[in-house]
Amino acid sequence: MTTAFPTVNFPAKPFYDVIVTGSYFCDLVFTGLPTLPQLGTEIYAPQLDLVIGGGAANTAIALRRLAVNVGLATELGDDLFSRFAADQLRVEGIDATLINQSASALRRLTVSLSYPQDRAFVTYVDPAPTSAERAARALASADCRHIHFPGLSITPTMLDILTDCRTRGINVSMDCQHRAETLQSPLVCEILSQLAIFMPNETEALRLTGADSVETAIRTLAEITPCVVIKRGAAGAIARWRGIEGAGTCEIPAIPSVVIDTTGAGDIFNAGFLAAYLERQPIAECVRWGNYCGALSVRGVGGTQTAPTRSQLTAWLTETV
Repeated sequence: MTTAFPTVNFPAKPFYDVIVTGSYFCDLVFTGLPTLPQLGTEIYAPQLDLVIGGGAANTAIALRRLAVNVGLATELGDDLFSRFAADQLRVEGIDATLINQSASALRRLTVSLSYPQDRAFVTYVDPAPTSAERAARALASADCRHIHFPGLSITPTMLDILTDCRTRGINVSMDCQHRAETLQSPLVCEILSQLAIFMPNETEALRLTGADSVETAIRTLAEITPCVVIKRGAAGAIARWRGIEGAGTCEIPAIPSVVIDTTGAGDIFNAGFLAAYLERQPIAECVRWGNYCGALSVRGVGGTQTAPTRSQLTAWLTETV
C-alpha cells in the first residue's frame, strides 16, 4: 500500500520588475532664500517643506507613479522621521515587503538649502546596514529583473552581490553620488565593469574620471560599463552604450521647466530612464523619458512632490510624437 503524502505548497518569493535598495531620508527643504547663510548672521526662508527623500525612496516612488512593479529595500526605525517616511510610502502605495522595521531609532535627516541653480545639504544619519548587506537581504527574499542602487557602492562584498545578480540574470544599475574614490582604484573599476548602467551627474563623472570634459568622461566610463548616462541638469543628458544590438551615443537636450527645487531631480530622472529601459525602449528614448521626469520634478519641493504619473508621461509622449 502506498502512503500518500500531502502536498506542501511553499510560498513563492515576491517578484518585482525592479528593486531599489538604499536608505530613506527625510528632507527638510528651505527654498526662496535671499542669500547664502553666513556665520554670525541669520536669514529667513519664505518657504519650508518636510518631504520624504533619499535616492532610494525618490526613485521607488517615481517608478511606482509610472506604473512600474517596484520593491523598495530599506530600513525604518521607531523615531519621528521613520514614522513620517512610513506614512509617505504608504500614501504612495509602495510595497512594504522588503522594508525592515526596527524597534530602535533610525534617524536620517537632510537639511537642504535650495537655490534655483544648486543646493547645499547638512545631513545626520544613524548607523544602518551597508548597501551590500541590504541588497543581499533583498535578493534572498525576492526575485526581480533589475536592481538599482542610488549610489556607487565601493566595497569588496558588493562584488559578491554583483556576481549573484549576474548568475540570476538580474541587471544592475547605479547612480554615483559624491565619492572620494576615482578610477585609479582597481575596486572602483571592477565594480563599474559589472554594471549594466552607470548614471552619474556631470560633476560626479568628471571627478571620478579626472577628465576635463564630459565627452572625455563618458568615453572613459563607457570603456568600463556597457551603458553610461551622464545627467547635466539644464544641459540635458548624454548617454553612450554598446551591446549585442550595437553601439551609439546620444545627447538629449533638457526640457524647459520652472525650477523651484532641484533636490532629487537626478533620482527622478533615473526612474524615468529605468521605466523606459524595462520596456526595452532604445537608449535615446530612455534618456528622453528621464529628462521629462526630471524636468517635472524640479517644479516642486523635493524629488517626488511633482514627479509625473504614468498618465502624464503618456500624454506628453503622445504630444511629442
